[in-house]
Amino acid sequence: MPDTIHEAIVRAYVKTASFTPMDDLTLDRIVLPWTVPGGKAAFYRQIAQANSSYTDEVQPLYARISKPVLILWGREDTWIPLHRGELLHAAIPGSTFHIIPDAGHLVIEEQPVRLLEKIRPFLLGKDVTEKRI
Repeated sequence: MPDTIHEAIVRAYVKTASFTPMDDLTLDRIVLPWTVPGGKAAFYRQIAQANSSYTDEVQPLYARISKPVLILWGREDTWIPLHRGELLHAAIPGSTFHIIPDAGHLVIEEQPVRLLEKIRPFLLGKDVTEKRI
């Protein structure tokens, strides 16, 4: 496939991960690793591996996790719906789960401030309860 078509495919694909439109610079930086030498093959390997069978086999082990776990999920994530985050939270004892509004799969790009508002207290040991925002 020609590189220009590959890049257009990657751009269109990445845009579907976001709930809010991304600015061009952010999109360029996300797309870049998939367009440099070796990136095209890596992109298609990742797509081929987007299969829940890879995580299904380790799910029974989630109940053994004894370390603090913070789960942050974009409310409008269409790649991995909110329900999957709720299931992950239920499977990991004592995990903390926050729903980030106005964010899709790219929470870090769409809602970085809200994300940090949840990460900082968790890392400082101040956030031990489930909260929904």
